[in-house]
Amino acid sequence: MNPQDLLNNPQLQQNISPEKLKLLMELASNNSPNTSNPQAMAESLKNASESAKNQGMNFSSTERDLIIEVLKQSIPPQEQKKVDLLMQMMKNMRK
Repeated sequence: MNPQDLLNNPQLQQNISPEKLKLLMELASNNSPNTSNPQAMAESLKNASESAKNQGMNFSSTERDLIIEVLKQSIPPQEQKKVDLLMQMMKNMRK
């Protein structure tokens, strides 16, 4: 997760609370820059979710989708398709 992706994205800044954005920035700074694959991205999001939960925060599905879209911008198109497929599978499992 690249902190600059979060800082420079107006959608995130407008649609996610400053506390949640700060948490994401901290996680992005502390994680390895290897989010070039869906597994690494999923792990980063899992860490963010757990940290948020420990701090009494909760990410809505809209917020998660927005974060994923921002993160996908920094990976190759083939990997973006894998992320989309993974996300679709997860949504189908929740139904």
